[in-house]
Amino acid sequence: MDLIPGEKENILVVDDDKDILGFLKVYIESAGYRFYSADNTKDALHIVESHSVDLIILDVLLPQTSGFDICLELRKRTRIPIIFLSCKNEEMDIIMGLSSGADDYITKPFLPGELMARIRSNLRRTIDYDGGGSGHIVSYRDIEANLFTREASVGKIPVRLLPKEFDILVLFLRHPNRVFSKDEICLYIWKESVYFGDINTLSVHISNLRKKLSVGNDTRIMTVKGIGYKLTGGA
Repeated sequence: MDLIPGEKENILVVDDDKDILGFLKVYIESAGYRFYSADNTKDALHIVESHSVDLIILDVLLPQTSGFDICLELRKRTRIPIIFLSCKNEEMDIIMGLSSGADDYITKPFLPGELMARIRSNLRRTIDYDGGGSGHIVSYRDIEANLFTREASVGKIPVRLLPKEFDILVLFLRHPNRVFSKDEICLYIWKESVYFGDINTLSVHISNLRKKLSVGNDTRIMTVKGIGYKLTGGA
């Protein structure tokens, strides 16, 4: 069945638990989104290739292959937001999920309100910015981000960033050397204070972004103990 084109966003849920699929279908459709589902890798990839999907909710434990492997494969084909929804709640699981290309990670059991808030925040990809001059370019020293193409570079060398990593970088580039608390970053990026207490997700994004921006021993994102993070240093 084809997704019907229109103003509603189309959400694909990949999970082999029929109860979870039924539960999510009720909440997603009641929130005004179109619901689509798959319970295996083949169907999930087919839907992404055949339909206009705006966001994917992906389980980690799936038949035949893991959600991590599916996420890696999806990232070769699309940059649409991917949210892991999993009973695997160890920090290493979250790190693996985000490292495989996901934008977000929610652990089961979860609150429906939290899930819907995460969906809304991940669908809001466009960053507001005030123009003036080359307003679509933000930079600090040798780090640059293009808001139109959502591409970033360090010393003119392209850096591949996940959507949320890019958004965090833009925040830092607009306010270099300013210290942001974790709460401030979560409020800006996810539009939620303290991101429902899930600080691990933010910490992983910061860690990945720090590695991607570093040149040699030159660390661009500094941790300010007991407060948060700031962008500094560079060529």
